[in-house]
Amino acid sequence: MDTRSKTGKTMVNPEKCSQPTPGKSPNLRITDKSKVPLDGPVESLSRSVNTLKNNLDEMRTDLYAEENGLSVQLRHVSEQAECNYDDISLLRSENAQLRRELDLLRSVIIRMDRRMETMDNEITDLRDRSMRDNILIHNFPYTPKEDLSTTIPDLIKQTLGVDVNFIRIHRNGVRPQNSDRPVTITAKLTDRSKKDEILSAQKVKKIAKVSLPFYITPQQPPSLVSARNKLFDKSDSLKKQNINVKISRNNIIMPNGSKYREEVPLLTNADVLQIDPSKTEKLDEIVTKSAEPIKKNGSEFYAIGSKVNSGESVMNFYQKVCIDPYVASVDSRILVYRFEERGKVTENYHDDGEHGAGRRLLKYMRDNQIVNAAFIVTRWMGEHIGPQRFTIMESLVNEVANQILDE
Repeated sequence: MDTRSKTGKTMVNPEKCSQPTPGKSPNLRITDKSKVPLDGPVESLSRSVNTLKNNLDEMRTDLYAEENGLSVQLRHVSEQAECNYDDISLLRSENAQLRRELDLLRSVIIRMDRRMETMDNEITDLRDRSMRDNILIHNFPYTPKEDLSTTIPDLIKQTLGVDVNFIRIHRNGVRPQNSDRPVTITAKLTDRSKKDEILSAQKVKKIAKVSLPFYITPQQPPSLVSARNKLFDKSDSLKKQNINVKISRNNIIMPNGSKYREEVPLLTNADVLQIDPSKTEKLDEIVTKSAEPIKKNGSEFYAIGSKVNSGESVMNFYQKVCIDPYVASVDSRILVYRFEERGKVTENYHDDGEHGAGRRLLKYMRDNQIVNAAFIVTRWMGEHIGPQRFTIMESLVNEVANQILDE
């Protein structure tokens, strides 16, 4: 119960004032902030400063240590970089020198290849001159104890009406036991003009369809015979395409009077070495198929082929194969191809020293109706194996053709 003073004001009970108010601390004292102790923050700051000093000391040690400090390591790196720069400079110099030597070597090989080609042509010409008085007599039956120097002149006189005499005459080897075909006879005439008389008389008999006991041809180096056969093969192929061509002085003359140029010329080693390096990267994209090599009496045969549809695609395939080190080192690389373009079939071959092989393989492609394909058959030369080489080549072409046509 409140009591009032004589003045009429309400009196407060001291016991009530001493009761604590919820949420407030009793006996709260207000002190001067300037007198609050600051030892905690100062000590923390001091510890941080000391830590930083220690870290700096460690960094100085890492930087400037005499044995493994960072400055020492940087110095070693600098020295190594300088050594590397010297090595790189030396390698660049040596690389430039090697490139110059490689270019020089390439030029020397190109020159040697061209000179070898010239020498081969000169040797062929000399062989041709040495054979100009010679004739070859084919399919003349062998008789025991035969005297060719007497029998052949008499027979030529009887059948062709030409009097001939020979300086020497002989068969070109011994008759094989597994063949009934007579060995060819080589005869050297005393009078060169008689050769033309014999060939003219034989032509007359052939036109008249008179059977003769032999067949006579002029003797020539195999390379010239192969080139001549190829010329007639190409002429016949063009005539089948209704292109009226004629042969004149070892050239095919087109209807407009120009000389026929092969769609894909023969590539020599000199030509291969001059292929631009940027083009070789594109040649790598050409898809090819190949067969396992076949070995026979020291000879090794290998075949590779690709789909083609133009002279350019054949040439690209030809270049791709010829830049291969294995193919570049073989004795012969025979190219044969057939493709259809604008309704006409273009076909040709290169023997590359394997006389008669290209002609045989092209016939094989015709007989088996293989078209839009090109093949290269290579040979490392071993012992003489005769016609067996053609059988091996045909089997390789057949194997590669099946792979190409199955795609």
